[in-house]
Amino acid sequence: MPRLTTSVLGSITLVLGLVACSPPTTETPPVDTAVHSVAPALSDDTADVVIPDGVIGTAELTSASGDNTISGTVVVTAGGGGFDVALKDFNSDVPGGVQLFFSPWSDTTTCLADMYNFSFGNLSTDADQPGLSLGDRDFSRGDPSYYLTAVITASTPATTDPDGCVLTPRAVGTITWDVPDTRPGLLAVDTGARFGAGGATATAGGSPISYRAVAGDTLNDIADRFGITLDDLGFLNPLTSRQLQAGDELNLREALRGGASVPPPSG
Repeated sequence: MPRLTTSVLGSITLVLGLVACSPPTTETPPVDTAVHSVAPALSDDTADVVIPDGVIGTAELTSASGDNTISGTVVVTAGGGGFDVALKDFNSDVPGGVQLFFSPWSDTTTCLADMYNFSFGNLSTDADQPGLSLGDRDFSRGDPSYYLTAVITASTPATTDPDGCVLTPRAVGTITWDVPDTRPGLLAVDTGARFGAGGATATAGGSPISYRAVAGDTLNDIADRFGITLDDLGFLNPLTSRQLQAGDELNLREALRGGASVPPPSG
């Protein structure tokens, strides 16, 4: 069974990724921090638009170094009750088998395979790999397109790595997605600080792009402050996997889902 190899908020703090156009500003309203309520879990409501059946993503694998040859095409398909992944025309000269991961960060990230990833486990070599599951239709609230990179590593980690990585990327491929906007019209609008949502908002071009939580905040109240549903807030923050804590940064812009708003951990 595929699994998440790590929980991103168990090892890093969400940090705002600034975007182009006008520089962001920070608006900090008065905050009452006396209340320490527990944030509820994000809901699992169905997305507004369902991704249709068919091929929705591809990635061409390129060997990361010249000492091993890995090639093949990663194909992501929506069908029936979930999202499936296959490796076509796959070939690997890495001895002892390999593993496939999906990462929310770009292929230029150092130690890409060591961080938050979706793991498909060990693969056979020199053969197509069909039937790898990315999850059911509710996975990532119906839209897994925040995963940016397919990564191949050796099943047995190397004893040394020049970058200090535990799992050395042996091949990578940028995933090209072809999916519709599953949340048409999703737009966060700051309606002002309130009980349970009294933190600071970072903006760009007059629109909110992130929110920094303070003590006493709840996810329900934050969603209400920005005029979106609790499920929308979870959709915008697919790497958030634990209860809300003071200081957490929550993304508020659809274009910044996943690794686009969360820098990879360092050190």
